[in-house]
Amino acid sequence: MTLVMREFDCKCCGENKMTSQAFEHFVTARQIAKVPFYINSGYRCLKHNAETEGSSPTSSHPKGLAADIRCLDSWNRWKILFALKEAGFLRIGIRKDFIHADLDEEKQPGVLWLY
Repeated sequence: MTLVMREFDCKCCGENKMTSQAFEHFVTARQIAKVPFYINSGYRCLKHNAETEGSSPTSSHPKGLAADIRCLDSWNRWKILFALKEAGFLRIGIRKDFIHADLDEEKQPGVLWLY
């Protein structure tokens, strides 16, 4: 299963301002993981970001630098986490049903957090 840019479209307005760098990193991670990446949330317009439960006003989604990948089991979680790190993501958040990854250079690198 190959990732395509439209999977990162805003769920609110359909816009997509994902950076090509972020998109390519997600493609690389998906190739390393060898499991499907189902994008729960990629680019978010400011309106959608404000309406998203748990989202921060400083979220990297409106910058086109972040995505949340659905993940429902530990086997896929391991593969996805390993692949994201190998692809160069240095900011990763884990919730029981998704994994967030971003390339936001304005934020502290080398962090892993839980929701």
